[in-house]
Amino acid sequence: MSIDIKESIEKINEVSRQLLSHILTLQNTNKNKTKIFSQSDISQSIPEYYLAELMSERERLIHVLFEQKTTEEIAKELTLLNEMVSLNRELSNKSQECKKVLAEQVMRLKKSKKASKSYQKY
Repeated sequence: MSIDIKESIEKINEVSRQLLSHILTLQNTNKNKTKIFSQSDISQSIPEYYLAELMSERERLIHVLFEQKTTEEIAKELTLLNEMVSLNRELSNKSQECKKVLAEQVMRLKKSKKASKSYQKY
């Protein structure tokens, strides 16, 4: 039974690392470009649906683990659990950073559209 728990947590951690890797790739791509991402920029680097699929898979794996196993059984894999918590924290931090960057880009885009409309009046 412990192997099953260990494999489950390892799979969760692997999916978490994949997510983190893709988020970092997007952030690095964004840092290397001064322009706002267009839809084609994102789709060329990472398919739009792929991150959502990874997040859904990760969430499903976590729910299955905690629904099917007791806290005592899961706690036996403390090292892997600590890694899972650490990855989760890192994912949350990177997601918040992305959220801030996207909010800034939206504000720049709105200002740009506003300026462009005001110039069109003349």
